[in-house]
Amino acid sequence: MNHTLKRHTLRGALLLLGAIGSPFVAPASLAQSPPSKAPPPMRAPKLPALPKTPRVPDTFEELFAYRDTRAKAALDYLRCMQATVTALRTGELGRVPTAWSITCIEQGKEWRGVFGELIDTVPGMRVHLQYALRGNGMVVKDPIDTARVNGTARALLRGLSAPLAHAASAEFVPIALPQAGYVEVWFIPLPGNPTRVVIGGDSLIQMSTDGVRELGHSRTTPPVRTLAIEPSGPSYTLQSTEERVPLLSEFVIARMALGLVPEVHIRTYQYDSVITRTSDTWTHTRR
Repeated sequence: MNHTLKRHTLRGALLLLGAIGSPFVAPASLAQSPPSKAPPPMRAPKLPALPKTPRVPDTFEELFAYRDTRAKAALDYLRCMQATVTALRTGELGRVPTAWSITCIEQGKEWRGVFGELIDTVPGMRVHLQYALRGNGMVVKDPIDTARVNGTARALLRGLSAPLAHAASAEFVPIALPQAGYVEVWFIPLPGNPTRVVIGGDSLIQMSTDGVRELGHSRTTPPVRTLAIEPSGPSYTLQSTEERVPLLSEFVIARMALGLVPEVHIRTYQYDSVITRTSDTWTHTRR
């Protein structure tokens, strides 16, 4: 019998006793006490607040900032992966079993390449080795969010097994970026020299935080293009085929181009967006 039923039963018993009457009769000289007030009606229990639904960016400025943020994280991820693999090949990490999984995550403000063994018990991964991009790179044994590592590694495995939605005209790389409540796995062309680039073909898979369940994926992918872009003096301009917001692969190339020239433009059909080495803020001009 639950708590609510007990209260209702107790109230019914009290009402029943009142209807029968008391066996004790009050003396005639004493006035009878007024009937007791009925207890107030029971209030429904307060339901717990629903979790806040993440707000999806929809304005030009929000969408632009969202993709640019992902591009910066993608570049950091690729640099971490490249540094970790280089340290592995040069023997800096010692003997690493081929059965271990590898991924890169940002722990605090530091990127680390992580090697570990996927297991069936919580937290899902046993971390064996960490390579931090600290100074010239070093092996560390600092605390790390193992659950985050597990989700990222498993989501990356899902990405590696996903078929590409386009012809393999370029080498594509999966990039796992954990977010609040899910993990994004992006597929973009492997960036190289910004003067001859492959862009387009971007696709996205959203995975659960543990990297096991697929939550959604891109239904279409933009066409793949190969461009030869020569800097014009101190400026570099990438012409996008998008209407308003550039592709993630275009943002990645644009940010890489800042290593060649001090000013980079991305031009969509509606906007000319500019970023410089001295300012990490994009400025937009309507075309």
